[in-house]
Amino acid sequence: MNIDDIDLGSLFDCVIVGGGPAGLTAAVFLGRYLRKTLVIDAGDGGRNRAARGIHGFLGHHEIAPADLRADGRREAHAVGVEFLEARAERISRSGDCFEIATSKGTARARRVLLAYGIADELPDLERFEEYFGTSIFHCPDCDGYENRGKCIGVIGQGKSVAGLALELLQWSDRVTIFTDGEDREMDVEQISKLQAQGIAVLEDPIAELVGEGGKLSAVRLRSGQSFDCEAIFFTLGTRRSCSLAEDAGCAIVEGKLDIEIGERGETSVEGIWAAGDLVAGSQLVIKASADGAIAAIAINQSLLPPALRV
Repeated sequence: MNIDDIDLGSLFDCVIVGGGPAGLTAAVFLGRYLRKTLVIDAGDGGRNRAARGIHGFLGHHEIAPADLRADGRREAHAVGVEFLEARAERISRSGDCFEIATSKGTARARRVLLAYGIADELPDLERFEEYFGTSIFHCPDCDGYENRGKCIGVIGQGKSVAGLALELLQWSDRVTIFTDGEDREMDVEQISKLQAQGIAVLEDPIAELVGEGGKLSAVRLRSGQSFDCEAIFFTLGTRRSCSLAEDAGCAIVEGKLDIEIGERGETSVEGIWAAGDLVAGSQLVIKASADGAIAAIAINQSLLPPALRV
């Protein structure tokens, strides 16, 4: 929908920041509750934009992320939800409502749902994009099964990469860690567990990803050594996609990226909810969708007049 088709001067029941599975599911529910709802989405495709298919989402196995989003938008449009392709820049309270400043104007809403997700720190490797989503992955829960029996490389350092490598043994007994020139940052216990399972830790920088047509076959190090590798998983850290939550005053779980929420997604700021990868729990599409539904139900109930609440 074009900006000219949206009356940003009107008051929305809810503005949803983020058009991924959490935001779209919430939008569908709120639209079905006849709530005037606006989804603000930057249109960057989200964290799983490179995936060729979504796994573990009941009834949607192998659906492309872009297709799932398109289907969700159509469903939301059908129940009256409006969309604005813009970047949300600031949320501030104005009386008993919120003002959501965007790159294309300011919207007003009685409630806000934050569902803009997080972003992965990506390996700085030549030809990375060529293999991302076909031979390179970040989520073993999503793509471990599809890479069963393969030679698997794991990029990262410290406890997180040790844990990921050990988890991948469920699908393959040929797992190798590449720290890509960084110190391994592992304690004695972690190193001992890896050695017991035959997982090598290689600290030489990666010189080249070898393969063709998006199919990886080997990793070559700067030392000249080459290792068979048909799939790579990486764990280099994540970050929130923007600072809207902090700027709006929402409490953040100490030492983590998670926004603090109650049982139904409410944040520490009355009138603002959060869902999806922004909150604690497994970072799966099916879980994000469930979060969105739960938050939408709570938001709708919070908008009911006292006479309709039991």
